Amino acid sequence: MKKIIILSILMISGSLFAKNAVFSTNIFVETAYDNNILKLSSNDLVRFKNGYDPEKFSIKTSDDLITSAKVRLDLKHYKIAGHTQINRIALKYNKYWQNDFLDYLYLQFSLKQYLSKKFNFELDYYFYPRMFVNKYDSVLDDATHYRDFSYSKNSYIGKINYSYSYKFQINYKFEYSQLFYNKYFTEYDADNILNEIEIGVFPLDKLRIFTAYSYKISQANAANAFDDLQYVSQVKDASYKADMFALSADFPKLVVIYAKLLDLNLKGKYERYFYQTDDQLDIYHYGRYDKVITLSSKLGFDLKKNVSLDLFYQYRFRNTSSPFLQVETDKTYNVSETGLAIRYSL
Repeated sequence: MKKIIILSILMISGSLFAKNAVFSTNIFVETAYDNNILKLSSNDLVRFKNGYDPEKFSIKTSDDLITSAKVRLDLKHYKIAGHTQINRIALKYNKYWQNDFLDYLYLQFSLKQYLSKKFNFELDYYFYPRMFVNKYDSVLDDATHYRDFSYSKNSYIGKINYSYSYKFQINYKFEYSQLFYNKYFTEYDADNILNEIEIGVFPLDKLRIFTAYSYKISQANAANAFDDLQYVSQVKDASYKADMFALSADFPKLVVIYAKLLDLNLKGKYERYFYQTDDQLDIYHYGRYDKVITLSSKLGFDLKKNVSLDLFYQYRFRNTSSPFLQVETDKTYNVSETGLAIRYSL
């Protein structure tokens, strides 16, 4: 990460001396209500509400209010052959009001380079110091003792965007990410590779349609995490392959309410995860197949020239198929989130 930060600082420092450089700041504040913060199954929600396994369910509430604050610094200049380049640094912090152990942040460095009005590319780096998922028992423990299942993450992303015409656009994204779990779950350390193709069609001035397909491979550390397997109760291999399909529709300046033009976005996503282990004793991964459906909507409008407001809603449902009924019961869940976000541009 240090190399990425140093490279980004040097890149932005050099850009400060470019002609016609424009510096801008955007501040985002978002508040959302999440009705299932740990994505618990229906069975686990009942256990939590009835006071079972207090060591595992250390949350105060299964739902929560989340407030996010994000600061984004953009530097726009024309250093390379007169073409637009945008350098970006962003920091976002998420605060859970009832369950502060879930708080997390991320840091972003980004470069977007236009080579023409139709063609541009983008490089992004994201760093997540700590992400908490849940509490599980570790294979390193002799008896059931729940440990924090948490990880840090690096994401490296490259994007190529090409507008064939004012009614057609094609985008490609490549993402490589590294997940590093804490010392109790190193078998879950993983390298992830994702390739995505997105096509945009704009048949009307007030209708923009995007469809995308992504293919993802996650290779977990599994048995390679241990020097001596005789001290491990059961090797777990969470490697998977996934197909992802997305469809969205943007309706810019759709309607006028109280003299405000409203933008509407509707999106649906369907994902399929196929776990790869051949070990039948690894019951939470053997023969497992997840289907995930996500539906979301967003309504946005400008309050003032430099202030905008978004209202959003998202529903996510995961259905797990497995040879083991216990796994299907434990891993199937649904969660919804609704909230509002304000952006202020300086």
